[in-house]
Amino acid sequence: MLFSGTVAHVSAQTTDVVDLRASVQSDAYALLDLIDDQFAYADRFPNGQIPVRRELEGRVASLSTRNDLIAFSQMAFHSLYDHHSITGAGLPDAYGLVPSFADLWIERRPAGYEIVDVRRGSPALKAGIRPGCYLTHVEGRPIEDAVRQFIGPGIELADYERMSYAARVLATGRRDRVRRLGLQCDDLNWTLEIPTLYQSRLKRDPGLVSLERVAFFDKTIGVIRVNDSLGQTQTIAAFDQALQELDGVDGLVIDLRDTASGGNTLVARGILSRFVEKTEYYQRHILPNEERDFGIVRSWVEEVTPRGTRFEQPVAIVSGRWTASMGEGLTIAFDALGVKTFGSKMAGLLGGITDHRLPETGVTVKLTTEKLTHIDGTPRENFSPAVSFNYADAPDLTAKDGPMEAAMSYLVSSEAQ
Repeated sequence: MLFSGTVAHVSAQTTDVVDLRASVQSDAYALLDLIDDQFAYADRFPNGQIPVRRELEGRVASLSTRNDLIAFSQMAFHSLYDHHSITGAGLPDAYGLVPSFADLWIERRPAGYEIVDVRRGSPALKAGIRPGCYLTHVEGRPIEDAVRQFIGPGIELADYERMSYAARVLATGRRDRVRRLGLQCDDLNWTLEIPTLYQSRLKRDPGLVSLERVAFFDKTIGVIRVNDSLGQTQTIAAFDQALQELDGVDGLVIDLRDTASGGNTLVARGILSRFVEKTEYYQRHILPNEERDFGIVRSWVEEVTPRGTRFEQPVAIVSGRWTASMGEGLTIAFDALGVKTFGSKMAGLLGGITDHRLPETGVTVKLTTEKLTHIDGTPRENFSPAVSFNYADAPDLTAKDGPMEAAMSYLVSSEAQ
């Protein structure tokens, strides 16, 4: 009897394993279908052909566990090279999320993989890495080899944008270990071992927002820094309080350079509403899959309505590579409202994301399904500030904050009055 019971138990376990494998593989195909049907930026690929199915469908038969499915989903989003599309759950040894857990912004150039900015308060900046250096190795491997392996079969058609995406992800390191990066700065080659942002927290001011009064020439300028808090509704009250405490300043800089984790439109509208005197449009949405499937364009605009006492003094916005998602939305919204913007190009996250739960396993993914543009039609990811800098986070060679100083100079000028 005991022997028979053991056989039955093993048989049940085998059935469970088979059922799990079938569910995992079914959801892998469901993810491929979801991307084909709803990813908003098919037009960034040659002939509008999204490469994910072509590159990854052959791997589906080898998937058998939930972790296999999560890893497969991560590979699928890497094939889209869209930092905005991500899995809802990560694996302990996965690469870090960009831009939230990145401290190096890397772009592929003809001369190599250039570090174009270094995040304030980060291990990379503390270690002495500066804009203008080149990333040459990751974990002892030449960066070209590491990028080629990361992209896999898509490397033959990969452009500089996809290579840049891969290098940024590789440079964040894996979540469960210290990074080893090879660098070239001027004529010096060096190797650094530095913690990831999963192991060493970013140094920033406490609180949802921070503020200061700065004496600048014969004026007093207020500065409000948003501390990666655009996803927390309490930020609205904190921002209101900051405005109240800065009553009487001659101008205001809103610093959005630390908004890498994005946020939501409620908080964005809460901030914007203090700077308008009537209802205004601030952002346009486009849903491409309806036009593709039915030939009918679906688009709409978002509005902001005045709230409380309007701030009357001149305003400037500072943004940078770690201004992401809702931070980018706020920047283009202020620009649409006539506020002058300063800084570098932003994170360039594509459009708006929606959450999806894969039907068999319940694994969640976040996929870019909407395009977002400035009111003037400029895609959000292509926006450049009115006053542009090569980098906006790292200090310049004289230890100055160039974009902040430029914003303050503008606020005390006749142009802003």
